[in-house]
Amino acid sequence: MTIICIIYSSDIIVSMAEEIAHRLHISDKLITMFAIVIGTSLPEMVMTVTSAKKGEFDIAIGNIIGTNIFNICIVLGLPVIIYGNVLLTGFGIIDIIMVFLSSALLFFFARSEKTIDKKEAIIMLALFALYYFFLLVEGY
Repeated sequence: MTIICIIYSSDIIVSMAEEIAHRLHISDKLITMFAIVIGTSLPEMVMTVTSAKKGEFDIAIGNIIGTNIFNICIVLGLPVIIYGNVLLTGFGIIDIIMVFLSSALLFFFARSEKTIDKKEAIIMLALFALYYFFLLVEGY
C-alpha cells in the first residue's frame, strides 16, 4: 500500500511542478531545482543535522555520500532500465561542473583534517547560492 501511495504522490508532484512551470512561463528545470529537489532533500537534511547535533558525524557524512551515490546511480539508472533511454536535454555543462566541483570540494575539505569547519561550510553554501543564482539569471 505504501509503495502505491509513493508512486501516486510522485506522479502528482511531477504533474503539478510542470503545471506551475508552464503557468509561470519558467522552465521545468528551474521548478525542479527549487521545489522538487529541496522538498525531497528535506528528510536527508533533517537527518544529517540531527546526526551532527548528536555528534554522530559518520552518520551525517555517510548519509550525504550515500544519498548522492544512490541518486546518481539508482534514481537515474532504474528509469533507464525500465523505460529505455532518458534524454538529458536539460542537463548542461554548468550542471556537470557543479557536480564535480562540489564533490571535489567536499573531498578536499574533509581530507585536510578530517573536519569541515564553518569557513568551508560557508564556501559550500555560497557555491550553492551562486549556482542557483546562475540558474535564475540564465532563465533555466
